[in-house]
Amino acid sequence: MKWLRDHIPTRENIHRHRILRPFAPHLGQAALWRMTPRSVPRAVALGLFVGIIIPVMHTAIAALLAIPLRANIAITAVFTLVVNPLTIPPLYYAAYRIGSWELNHDATLVNPAAAERFSGELSRMLFWIHEASGPIAVGVLTIAVGAAALGYLTSGIAWRAWLGSRSRQRRQARRAERI
Repeated sequence: MKWLRDHIPTRENIHRHRILRPFAPHLGQAALWRMTPRSVPRAVALGLFVGIIIPVMHTAIAALLAIPLRANIAITAVFTLVVNPLTIPPLYYAAYRIGSWELNHDATLVNPAAAERFSGELSRMLFWIHEASGPIAVGVLTIAVGAAALGYLTSGIAWRAWLGSRSRQRRQARRAERI
């Protein structure tokens, strides 16, 4: 956790990083780093959506998309990390199953008669990718939209519940001071 805290750029040190200098005027906005009831759910939804849709460089892309959407950049970057080398295989398998169901695709992954025409292992693998790419794409999109919506709703409810409990604690503390 300390290593992560030391290496994630903050609003104050963005100008020191050569790669981030072109984005510094936009990334320097205080609203992009504040945790508000609007920016946190947006950040969670954006991080989950981009992390699932784009498996490579998703953290940087999500952080850049957080600027026009006015989402918290740090939370956006953290929630893209849900997709990692351990979660990609089950995610893509689930995406294939969901996409096959949505497209009413045949349950067998490769038609054995069509696969017989291809002799090498590489050509069979490319044939499999060609056959499965449609259901996987539809499934990934479905999972990304569902995860983003669920993340938005869950984080919004949790954020408001946390604010409510803080408000109740302050009220109780004021009552205790009066007595």
